[in-house]
Amino acid sequence: MLIPVMVLFAALMLTILIVGGVRRSRNFLVALSVLLWLSSLLSAYFVSWGWLERSYSENWAMYGVLFISLPVIIANGVFTVAVLVVASVRGIENRKRLSESLYLQLLFLMVQVGFVIWAA
Repeated sequence: MLIPVMVLFAALMLTILIVGGVRRSRNFLVALSVLLWLSSLLSAYFVSWGWLERSYSENWAMYGVLFISLPVIIANGVFTVAVLVVASVRGIENRKRLSESLYLQLLFLMVQVGFVIWAA
């Protein structure tokens, strides 16, 4: 069930990215950023749940990190880098690039927490 949702998610994000890049519309890229931040909240929920459950021997919450958070983090990271490239090529303002680079740092932090959970 997760694969069709991820495919639809990627198709929606790619469509918004292409339309925003072709039209040089900052509004489309801001909408893309909002959707990326919302999906990262879903990912952060599973990472935080895994962090809270790390002391149990079964560690079922790690499955949420591996099968839900990690694909979302990877997809968001790819689209964030794509937004940064489109923003720099199309000459969109620097605040947008700063926001996206901070977002990449958040994704990297979630991956680090996931590895700490996995190692524990």
